[in-house]
Amino acid sequence: MDITQLRYFLKTAETLNYTRAAEAMFITRQSLRQSLGNLEAEVGAPLFSNEKNRLTLTEYGEYLAFAGQDVVKRFDDMSTELSRLVNQRARLRVAVSVSLLTFLLNGIEGVFKSFQDKFPHLQLEILTLTADEVVDAALRGEADCGILLQMPCPRPGCTVQVLKSFPAAVDFGDQMPLFGRESVTVRDLAGVPLVGMGSLEKVALPLWEACRREGIALDYQTMPNAIDAFYHIQHSLRAGLDVYFEKDEADIPNVISSHLSNYTWELALLCPDASPSAHLARLLCRHLEDAYRSL
Repeated sequence: MDITQLRYFLKTAETLNYTRAAEAMFITRQSLRQSLGNLEAEVGAPLFSNEKNRLTLTEYGEYLAFAGQDVVKRFDDMSTELSRLVNQRARLRVAVSVSLLTFLLNGIEGVFKSFQDKFPHLQLEILTLTADEVVDAALRGEADCGILLQMPCPRPGCTVQVLKSFPAAVDFGDQMPLFGRESVTVRDLAGVPLVGMGSLEKVALPLWEACRREGIALDYQTMPNAIDAFYHIQHSLRAGLDVYFEKDEADIPNVISSHLSNYTWELALLCPDASPSAHLARLLCRHLEDAYRSL
């Protein structure tokens, strides 16, 4: 089965008329029938039924008519994207959460440069945004790829590629009431002033929904950058939602990291399915996976 055969079949399935389908595809009726016959022979089953000069789809034809539309669209999108790349008109807009640049993605500038070196005719545009803005840019199609730290959640219209998963934690300064606890639950956080790098409903949806179900009102504040968040945590102004690492207490004085039971973070890439540069975005994802495999 090739893409031309599939196009001929889809047009025939749409019109349910050999003559009109052939005219629409600018071929003869005989050529169309021959192409469809070869396709049916390859499939091993009839795709059309013709009773009393009335053409209908068989169950196999119904399936191919449904699934084939997506195949043709993806093929056309790929062809268009490749043409833009060849003609130096391809652009890839990548939104990166600013909080990750000195955290989990230290050195990403070099990774972007090596990707640009592999695709010198691609216009690579890096957008440094807050975590909330990264989500919005991906969901609205204003970015072709978004990179952020989030708790696992569905993103309709986006493919979510996970580079790494981490246990969730809450960081406490030594003046906080839960300082020294090895683990905490959501209920333990009720009344504790918290800080994080994105709004709960956008980057920590499982936690936000759990709080709503259990009637827990969190005292939560979104910080614009990691430096401000760390200041609040270290000086015991607020506890902080964080990734759990085995930390050396000498490196972070007066701060204890406690497991947040049953929650995880993921370093994720959001790739909008409708992006005109969707395939290039997935190539970047693979490049990042290779670069951060040992993260």
